Amino acid sequence: MVTSKVPIFGAILLLSASGAMAQMRPGARAVLQACKPDIARFCSQVPPGQGRIKACMKEHIHELSEPCKEALFQAWLKE
Repeated sequence: MVTSKVPIFGAILLLSASGAMAQMRPGARAVLQACKPDIARFCSQVPPGQGRIKACMKEHIHELSEPCKEALFQAWLKE
């Protein structure tokens, strides 16, 4: 059970990448696009920066949408 969470937690680190969207790696950009509704749903009141959005997403890891989880997993596979 713990090992199945590792890819998601590892890939969610991509959400914490700083800089503009244009500077993101393609995998991070795909994660952001797929997870945008989840970020809005669960973390809209969280101020960005210092890993706060990433921490919020980790708190809701079991509630994330399937497209978001899939994007996180695919990004993890490409690392």
